[in-house]
Amino acid sequence: MECLDQRPISSEEWELLYNHMPICEALVREGVDAAAALFRRRVEILAGQTSGPPGQETAFVLLTSLNRSLYDFLLLEFGVSLAQCCYRHRAHACDIHSACAILRAARAMLEDYAAGLRHSRANRPHIEKACAYIRAHLAEDLSLERVCAAVFLSKSYLCQIFKSLLGCTFGEYVKQQRILRARTLLASTGQSIEEIAAACGFASPTYFATVFKSAVGMTPSAFRQSLR
Repeated sequence: MECLDQRPISSEEWELLYNHMPICEALVREGVDAAAALFRRRVEILAGQTSGPPGQETAFVLLTSLNRSLYDFLLLEFGVSLAQCCYRHRAHACDIHSACAILRAARAMLEDYAAGLRHSRANRPHIEKACAYIRAHLAEDLSLERVCAAVFLSKSYLCQIFKSLLGCTFGEYVKQQRILRARTLLASTGQSIEEIAAACGFASPTYFATVFKSAVGMTPSAFRQSLR
């Protein structure tokens, strides 16, 4: 396996290895074929600079950085977390033996991310409606059954789209939103800890303090004091 730090590497080559923004944008705007064509050209340029096909380390870096670039781009631009897709396409240097293998791996990766994005766009209205309902009723008992009834979705389907689109379970999302609301109230109001616990849907101030400390690393009172 070649070692990248044992030979001079131009700034252009570093960009080709790590800056995949054009490929990410092409995937979203033009589709898999356009993105794959850009990646193929990238491999050809790298091969020309090394007078041969990219070695295993170059291929590993190229595929690993492409995978993470696609994940981060879709998360930041569309709020779509395709964590399982990112995990599926983690690169193994020992599996990459040729330029054709690099291109096949990249193509499969692009197709998988494109399918994930299509799925998320189709289901986005459902998840947005469920999230809006949760945020509007944080002070109340928010069981899975209640939210499903409010947005007219089955429990299995709602759980599935929470995991695939937001990267967390229904229960985790509710807790995140309650903690976020609590932080806001602690920072911006003079409400007591008991009042904030009730406003955020916690059964008791003691339970609120336990959950808050687990998530934030300090008690609600300590958090409020740290802002002064």
